[in-house]
Amino acid sequence: MFEQHIITMDIQLEKYKLMEWLVSLKEESIISKIKNIKNSTSDASDWSDDVSETEKLLVKAGLIDINEGNTFTHEQVMEDINDAYGI
Repeated sequence: MFEQHIITMDIQLEKYKLMEWLVSLKEESIISKIKNIKNSTSDASDWSDDVSETEKLLVKAGLIDINEGNTFTHEQVMEDINDAYGI
């Protein structure tokens, strides 16, 4: 457990060192390469890959409700809460 903590700290230190170096960087070609690395890694994983099928169905149902006007305003919800709980 202690080793894991040290490794994590080393990673954080390396990140800070890289940020300091990046801030002082002036070579456009290196900045461009870093951007390419960032873009290629961020495209590799789509957030929707981590969403369950049930969650996807619930989101779709919510979007259908919005499109069909089956929604409530914040004021309506707050009024209902106030009426129900005397808040």
